[in-house]
Amino acid sequence: MKRVLLFSLFLLTTLSVFAYETVIVHFPDKELWIKAYYKKTPIEVILQYVPKGQSSNNWERTIVIHSYKGANYPINIFLSNTTARMLKINPTASYKTLFLRPDDAIVGRCTNNYGKIQGQCEFLRVTRGYEGIITIHYMNKNRSEFMNDYGKWYGIIKNARIYNSYYRNERILNKAEYFEL
Repeated sequence: MKRVLLFSLFLLTTLSVFAYETVIVHFPDKELWIKAYYKKTPIEVILQYVPKGQSSNNWERTIVIHSYKGANYPINIFLSNTTARMLKINPTASYKTLFLRPDDAIVGRCTNNYGKIQGQCEFLRVTRGYEGIITIHYMNKNRSEFMNDYGKWYGIIKNARIYNSYYRNERILNKAEYFEL
């Protein structure tokens, strides 16, 4: 009986180590978004996407996905700390809470130019993943375009899904919208 329990415990801990956490984002139809930057360490992953023709350093619109492995802070505290750091970088506009639940939140703002920092509009989503906390950050440097596409991009960010699988390619139908964290 002890052997069965030990083996079961070993199997459960082993399976969680080999799980693959992914995020599924459905980009707008007829727009090709490409991976511009990717960095993975044992405790975090940063993934940046931009429309084709733009780059990680030269973009008008971007989505940055940041996964913090093992982070177990309450979402509201993590969100508060993150937005406070970003407000120090550009304090020209505060964040407005657009969606708030204990394990998922979205805030937004539009900033003005500040020193050498160009103004931008953004949605920041902070959500609980299976392995920690994940942020999904959409930024657009064109305020009028952001406002025209507000509902579309809010929906894209809100509907991005976090998926945890023991198999790398399990149930992923469109590989262009699947990003392993």
